[in-house]
Amino acid sequence: MAPEILRIRNLTFSYDGGRPILNGLNLELGEGEILSVMGRSGSGKTTLLKLIAGLLYPYDGEITLKILKNRLGYVPQQIGLVSNLTALQNVLLGSLGRPGGYGRILGIFPEEEVEKAYKLLNELGISELADRKAALLSGGERQRVAVGRALMQEPQLLLADEFVSDLDVFNAMEVMKITRDLCRRKNVSVIMTMHDAFLVKGFSDRVAVIGNGRVIRDFPASQLDTESLSKLLVGDAVV
Repeated sequence: MAPEILRIRNLTFSYDGGRPILNGLNLELGEGEILSVMGRSGSGKTTLLKLIAGLLYPYDGEITLKILKNRLGYVPQQIGLVSNLTALQNVLLGSLGRPGGYGRILGIFPEEEVEKAYKLLNELGISELADRKAALLSGGERQRVAVGRALMQEPQLLLADEFVSDLDVFNAMEVMKITRDLCRRKNVSVIMTMHDAFLVKGFSDRVAVIGNGRVIRDFPASQLDTESLSKLLVGDAVV
């Protein structure tokens, strides 16, 4: 079994002191593992990623991350590229999450960083778009740039929130395949929220289903079937 990179115990969270979105949730993740988190709309999937990323703070429970400081990448559902910057410049922004001095903050990126960003764009299959403004990219191209920006941070853990939900099936599969292969090669662990069972089964190692604020089932992705998943979610309260 791969060494543990994340452990969550009894995680509880609510917005403004209301009904808990997450209520005693437990979860683990191994090094290099790709985990898909599924659940009904409003079940707390995005909230969970934000808690892991440190964008929200739990009311109770414990999140233990066994990674180096700043080695966590995040691709939000609204990917948030800077529209007037090029694909290359957007990817380079990911390096701001790593230590590197004032040059990066001022937008003066060392040559080795630029080369690294070009290499990522090439691995993502869009190196020819390096100088194109983000506003002129297609949906699939923008998603690849967002993945590149996150990987530019050289993360040990990548969080991705429904990051292919706006793409057609062909483009979603392309982005998922490239992301999976890159993360495998770089030994990056991944937690992604997904609603498409076909993509989950094809590109994940494990599935964790959230219901009523906790993980109600955790199993290998190869065992996923849509009928049993639908039955599992029937009684899940939407919060």
